[in-house]
Amino acid sequence: MRADRLLAVLLLLQRRKLVTIAELARRLEVSQRTVHRDLEALGSAGIPIYTQPGRGGGVGMLESYRTDLTGLSLGEAELLPLLGLGDALSAMGLRSSLAQTETKILAALPAAQRERAEDMRRKIHVDLGAWWHGTEVVEEMAAMTQAVFTARRVRMRYARPGRDAPVERTIDPLGLVLKAGVWYLIGAVAGSEPRTYRASRVVSLELLDEHFTPPDDFDLASFWSVRSTEFQRTGTSFGCVVRATPHATQHLRGDTEPPDEPWTTIELTFGAKEHALRRLLSFGADVVVESPDDLRRELISAAQSLLASYT
Repeated sequence: MRADRLLAVLLLLQRRKLVTIAELARRLEVSQRTVHRDLEALGSAGIPIYTQPGRGGGVGMLESYRTDLTGLSLGEAELLPLLGLGDALSAMGLRSSLAQTETKILAALPAAQRERAEDMRRKIHVDLGAWWHGTEVVEEMAAMTQAVFTARRVRMRYARPGRDAPVERTIDPLGLVLKAGVWYLIGAVAGSEPRTYRASRVVSLELLDEHFTPPDDFDLASFWSVRSTEFQRTGTSFGCVVRATPHATQHLRGDTEPPDEPWTTIELTFGAKEHALRRLLSFGADVVVESPDDLRRELISAAQSLLASYT
């Protein structure tokens, strides 16, 4: 296990100019004392590691030093086809790069490892899209990706829920997150805390001729973990009451068998009203909304529009 950990430290130091002891400990899931011992071992082995003290400092490795770290264990090779990132990278314009990477790595593996990795690909498929509303279409996805990768400030028009007209924001795009088929843009107005924007609500986006420096203490995975926990604890939700046939009741409640009653009253909670609308429309006449009234009106309007398209 220590050899794997030392290799992981080398990979992190090659990818990052500087990394703190605390971050290394968090990523490797060990104590800071263990990280110090690993760094001492690498230094004794001739790896040119240095320490930069002060604010913004950390541990680094001389840029002139690079080592070939292409060896993959059997488990690592098998995981490559299962990342489930095909659709996500397609939206970002990077699908071809993923395919080339998979091809090169699989071709470099011994025959037995390559056969097992390809067998895993044939037997397991990872779908990151949400079941009931699919992957959202994001018109400005390519521009967002370019802005995030090049640290370019952007001016965007954003359609906030409940507003008649989009609002204009100039932000520093810090990262992109894909959650259950929904893309989110993480960005900050200069001098403010980062905020989360639903990417599909970005009406237009313009890359400005201004670059920005991301905050030293910003970590996308940590930020998203904290915000996700906050949302699950205090986030908004949309509730409704419906009457459903046995078939719909079984699927809405996740029961193994449909109930005996012809109609069942159910209280449901969705992340947002649009999610409730899409989900309940999929059941047609098997679901009747009792409340709230605004959801009833939107369902009626959607049904009338559907009827008109066939008339």
